[in-house]
Amino acid sequence: MWSQLKNFLEEMRLLIFSPFFFFLTLIGNGFIISCGYLFYHIEKDVNPKVTHFIDALWWSFTTATTTGYGDITPMTDFGKILSIFLMISGLLLFAIFTAMFAETILTYRRGQKK
Repeated sequence: MWSQLKNFLEEMRLLIFSPFFFFLTLIGNGFIISCGYLFYHIEKDVNPKVTHFIDALWWSFTTATTTGYGDITPMTDFGKILSIFLMISGLLLFAIFTAMFAETILTYRRGQKK
């Protein structure tokens, strides 16, 4: 049992340190940070809840993960459009990550049955 767990964890480590996973993480987080930066410049003079870049960054990460606490919401039309785009992009990004983990798990399980 311990050797199976060790093998499984090794498969997960290989996935997490793979170039594609690293690239996807870098691009995804860069996109989220960029949206936060754009949101800050769109909303800073209009939205009383966006006073610092960290406020916009918080909005960006909660929107991309579809957590959406509702503590910071866009007030401008462009901010709302950016929110919609970020929500859809976040769903796609996390779907890709989920598929990669599922593929690793299923491939590992198939290898165990042989």
